[in-house]
Amino acid sequence: MTDPYLSPASPALACSIDALSVSLQLRDAYTGHHCDRVGLLARSLARQCSLGAAQCDQIALAACFHDVGKIGIPDGVLLNPGRHDDAEQAIMRQHPEHGERIFLATGRPDAADVAGLIRAHHEAFDGSGYPDGLRGEHIPLGARILTLVDAWDAMTSDRPYRDAMDHGQVMRILDDASDGLVDPYLLGAFQALLKRVPALA
Repeated sequence: MTDPYLSPASPALACSIDALSVSLQLRDAYTGHHCDRVGLLARSLARQCSLGAAQCDQIALAACFHDVGKIGIPDGVLLNPGRHDDAEQAIMRQHPEHGERIFLATGRPDAADVAGLIRAHHEAFDGSGYPDGLRGEHIPLGARILTLVDAWDAMTSDRPYRDAMDHGQVMRILDDASDGLVDPYLLGAFQALLKRVPALA
Protein backbone atom coordinates (compact mmCIF):
# COMPACT_ATOMS: atom_id res chain seq x y z
CA MET A 1 0.00 0.00 0.00
CA THR A 2 2.35 2.70 -1.23
CA ASP A 3 1.42 6.31 -1.83
CA PRO A 4 2.06 7.24 -5.47
CA TYR A 5 0.54 10.69 -4.98
CA LEU A 6 3.19 12.09 -2.65
CA SER A 7 5.87 14.44 -3.95
CA PRO A 8 9.36 12.91 -3.59
CA ALA A 9 10.40 16.32 -2.21
CA SER A 10 8.60 15.43 1.04
CA PRO A 11 10.49 12.44 2.51
CA ALA A 12 9.20 13.00 6.05
CA LEU A 13 5.59 12.86 4.85
CA ALA A 14 6.40 9.79 2.76
CA CYS A 15 7.75 8.09 5.89
CA SER A 16 4.57 8.85 7.82
CA ILE A 17 2.41 7.34 5.07
CA ASP A 18 4.67 4.28 4.80
CA ALA A 19 4.49 3.82 8.57
CA LEU A 20 0.68 3.92 8.45
CA SER A 21 0.66 1.37 5.66
CA VAL A 22 2.94 -1.06 7.48
CA SER A 23 0.99 -0.60 10.72
CA LEU A 24 -2.28 -1.44 9.02
CA GLN A 25 -0.86 -4.54 7.31
CA LEU A 26 0.61 -5.82 10.59
CA ARG A 27 -2.53 -5.04 12.60
CA ASP A 28 -4.84 -6.99 10.28
CA ALA A 29 -3.66 -8.49 6.98
CA TYR A 30 -7.21 -8.78 5.59
CA THR A 31 -7.87 -5.08 6.17
CA GLY A 32 -4.60 -4.12 4.50
CA HIS A 33 -5.30 -6.14 1.35
CA HIS A 34 -8.92 -4.97 1.30
CA CYS A 35 -7.77 -1.33 1.40
CA ASP A 36 -5.42 -1.93 -1.54
CA ARG A 37 -8.27 -3.36 -3.64
CA VAL A 38 -10.66 -0.57 -2.64
CA GLY A 39 -8.01 1.97 -3.64
CA LEU A 40 -7.84 0.53 -7.16
CA LEU A 41 -11.63 0.39 -7.51
CA ALA A 42 -12.13 3.89 -6.12
CA ARG A 43 -9.62 5.45 -8.51
CA SER A 44 -11.20 3.61 -11.46
CA LEU A 45 -14.71 4.74 -10.50
CA ALA A 46 -13.57 8.33 -9.95
CA ARG A 47 -12.10 8.32 -13.45
CA GLN A 48 -15.29 6.76 -14.81
CA CYS A 49 -17.12 9.78 -13.34
CA SER A 50 -14.72 12.12 -15.23
CA LEU A 51 -13.29 13.64 -12.06
CA GLY A 52 -10.06 15.63 -12.30
CA ALA A 53 -6.67 14.07 -11.61
CA ALA A 54 -6.20 15.78 -8.24
CA GLN A 55 -9.63 14.67 -7.00
CA CYS A 56 -8.99 11.10 -8.24
CA ASP A 57 -5.71 11.12 -6.33
CA GLN A 58 -7.37 12.19 -3.09
CA ILE A 59 -10.16 9.63 -3.43
CA ALA A 60 -7.67 6.84 -4.16
CA LEU A 61 -5.54 7.83 -1.19
CA ALA A 62 -8.55 7.97 1.14
CA ALA A 63 -9.60 4.55 -0.16
CA CYS A 64 -6.18 3.06 0.58
CA PHE A 65 -6.46 4.28 4.18
CA HIS A 66 -10.22 4.25 4.72
CA ASP A 67 -9.93 1.55 7.40
CA VAL A 68 -6.75 2.82 9.07
CA GLY A 69 -8.83 3.68 12.14
CA LYS A 70 -9.17 -0.06 12.80
CA ILE A 71 -5.69 0.21 14.30
CA GLY A 72 -7.52 1.67 17.33
CA ILE A 73 -10.06 -1.17 17.65
CA PRO A 74 -9.33 -3.79 20.36
CA ASP A 75 -8.23 -7.24 19.16
CA GLY A 76 -11.23 -8.95 20.72
CA VAL A 77 -13.51 -6.93 18.45
CA LEU A 78 -11.41 -6.43 15.32
CA LEU A 79 -10.24 -10.04 15.05
CA ASN A 80 -13.51 -11.66 16.14
CA PRO A 81 -14.25 -14.24 13.40
CA GLY A 82 -17.98 -14.14 14.04
CA ARG A 83 -20.62 -11.48 13.69
CA HIS A 84 -20.44 -8.58 16.16
CA ASP A 85 -23.01 -8.11 18.89
CA ASP A 86 -24.44 -4.64 19.50
CA ALA A 87 -21.68 -3.58 21.89
CA GLU A 88 -18.93 -4.77 19.52
CA GLN A 89 -20.64 -3.08 16.59
CA ALA A 90 -20.68 0.22 18.50
CA ILE A 91 -16.93 -0.10 19.05
CA MET A 92 -16.31 -0.95 15.39
CA ARG A 93 -18.31 2.09 14.34
CA GLN A 94 -15.68 4.30 15.95
CA HIS A 95 -13.10 3.44 13.27
CA PRO A 96 -14.01 6.23 10.77
CA GLU A 97 -13.42 8.86 13.47
CA HIS A 98 -10.20 7.14 14.57
CA GLY A 99 -9.11 7.07 10.93
CA GLU A 100 -9.83 10.77 10.48
CA ARG A 101 -7.65 11.65 13.47
CA ILE A 102 -4.84 9.33 12.38
CA PHE A 103 -4.72 10.70 8.85
CA LEU A 104 -4.84 14.31 10.02
CA ALA A 105 -1.68 13.54 11.99
CA THR A 106 0.26 12.84 8.76
CA GLY A 107 0.62 16.58 8.24
CA ARG A 108 0.07 16.30 4.49
CA PRO A 109 -1.18 19.44 2.71
CA ASP A 110 -4.29 17.50 1.69
CA ALA A 111 -4.71 15.76 5.06
CA ALA A 112 -7.97 17.50 5.96
CA ASP A 113 -9.62 16.68 2.63
CA VAL A 114 -8.52 13.04 2.68
CA ALA A 115 -9.37 12.65 6.38
CA GLY A 116 -12.87 14.00 5.69
CA LEU A 117 -13.45 11.25 3.12
CA ILE A 118 -12.17 8.63 5.57
CA ARG A 119 -14.56 9.93 8.27
CA ALA A 120 -17.55 9.77 5.90
CA HIS A 121 -16.98 6.41 4.19
CA HIS A 122 -19.74 4.71 6.22
CA GLU A 123 -22.35 7.40 5.63
CA ALA A 124 -25.39 6.17 3.68
CA PHE A 125 -27.24 7.93 0.88
CA ASP A 126 -30.54 7.74 2.82
CA GLY A 127 -29.02 9.23 5.99
CA SER A 128 -28.88 5.97 7.94
CA GLY A 129 -25.07 5.77 8.07
CA TYR A 130 -22.50 6.92 10.61
CA PRO A 131 -20.81 8.75 12.31
CA ASP A 132 -22.71 11.92 11.31
CA GLY A 133 -25.91 10.67 9.65
CA LEU A 134 -25.24 12.68 6.47
CA ARG A 135 -27.71 12.27 3.60
CA GLY A 136 -27.51 12.39 -0.19
CA GLU A 137 -25.23 15.02 -1.68
CA HIS A 138 -24.32 16.28 1.79
CA ILE A 139 -21.99 13.26 1.80
CA PRO A 140 -18.78 14.16 -0.09
CA LEU A 141 -18.71 12.58 -3.55
CA GLY A 142 -15.43 10.83 -2.78
CA ALA A 143 -16.94 9.26 0.33
CA ARG A 144 -19.95 8.05 -1.67
CA ILE A 145 -17.51 6.37 -4.06
CA LEU A 146 -15.71 4.75 -1.12
CA THR A 147 -18.99 3.47 0.36
CA LEU A 148 -19.90 1.73 -2.89
CA VAL A 149 -16.56 0.12 -3.72
CA ASP A 150 -15.96 -0.80 -0.06
CA ALA A 151 -19.27 -2.68 0.00
CA TRP A 152 -18.51 -4.35 -3.35
CA ASP A 153 -15.10 -5.60 -2.26
CA ALA A 154 -16.29 -6.74 1.17
CA MET A 155 -19.07 -8.84 -0.35
CA THR A 156 -16.92 -10.31 -3.16
CA SER A 157 -14.13 -11.34 -0.74
CA ASP A 158 -13.88 -14.38 1.53
CA ARG A 159 -14.54 -13.48 5.16
CA PRO A 160 -14.03 -15.58 8.30
CA TYR A 161 -17.79 -16.07 8.66
CA ARG A 162 -18.74 -16.58 4.98
CA ASP A 163 -17.39 -17.27 1.51
CA ALA A 164 -17.23 -14.60 -1.17
CA MET A 165 -20.55 -13.91 -2.89
CA ASP A 166 -20.76 -14.20 -6.66
CA HIS A 167 -20.78 -10.97 -8.63
CA GLY A 168 -24.36 -11.28 -9.81
CA GLN A 169 -25.64 -11.71 -6.26
CA VAL A 170 -23.62 -8.72 -5.05
CA MET A 171 -24.93 -6.53 -7.85
CA ARG A 172 -28.51 -7.49 -6.98
CA ILE A 173 -27.85 -6.53 -3.34
CA LEU A 174 -26.40 -3.18 -4.44
CA ASP A 175 -29.37 -2.61 -6.77
CA ASP A 176 -31.67 -3.14 -3.79
CA ALA A 177 -29.52 -0.68 -1.80
CA SER A 178 -29.72 2.02 -4.48
CA ASP A 179 -31.02 5.24 -2.91
CA GLY A 180 -30.46 3.58 0.48
CA LEU A 181 -26.86 2.73 1.25
CA VAL A 182 -25.48 3.80 -2.11
CA ASP A 183 -25.82 6.72 -4.51
CA PRO A 184 -27.90 5.48 -7.48
CA TYR A 185 -25.93 7.62 -9.97
CA LEU A 186 -22.63 6.14 -8.78
CA LEU A 187 -24.06 2.62 -8.88
CA GLY A 188 -24.94 3.14 -12.55
CA ALA A 189 -21.43 4.44 -13.23
CA PHE A 190 -19.93 1.45 -11.39
CA GLN A 191 -22.03 -1.01 -13.41
CA ALA A 192 -20.84 0.68 -16.61
CA LEU A 193 -17.24 0.52 -15.39
CA LEU A 194 -17.42 -3.23 -14.70
CA LYS A 195 -18.90 -3.84 -18.14
CA ARG A 196 -16.13 -1.77 -19.73
CA VAL A 197 -13.30 -3.27 -17.63
CA PRO A 198 -14.54 -6.71 -16.50
CA ALA A 199 -11.12 -7.57 -15.01
CA LEU A 200 -11.90 -5.17 -12.14
CA ALA A 201 -14.61 -7.57 -11.00
